[in-house]
Amino acid sequence: MKNTGHSLSAGITVEASYVMALVLMVLAVLIRTALWQCRYTTQVMRLHHVTEQLRYQETDEERTWSHGQVQRKNGHVDGYAKTGGWEKRITEKAHEPEEILRMLTIFQQKEGQQK
Repeated sequence: MKNTGHSLSAGITVEASYVMALVLMVLAVLIRTALWQCRYTTQVMRLHHVTEQLRYQETDEERTWSHGQVQRKNGHVDGYAKTGGWEKRITEKAHEPEEILRMLTIFQQKEGQQK
């Protein structure tokens, strides 16, 4: 390799190393945030799924997993999921189609009386 007399300024490589460190730090924060959001969304979706499953069953039951719990008791479904610094809680009334049918017959009877 011949020395042609051209030299590079050392400041360019030092500045480039600062920029590269900043870029890598930003990428690491973005990846960590995306993984946290994925974990949060997955746990919330699982909580909703299990809550809906227990809501339409007729028997009282309890289901637990590593980050949450859902239980059906006395006509209500109560569940929570907790990971790290956040917690999501869902409380719903159990689905009881026989009550809807009773209400429909009451409304039909009242409607017939008004005519």
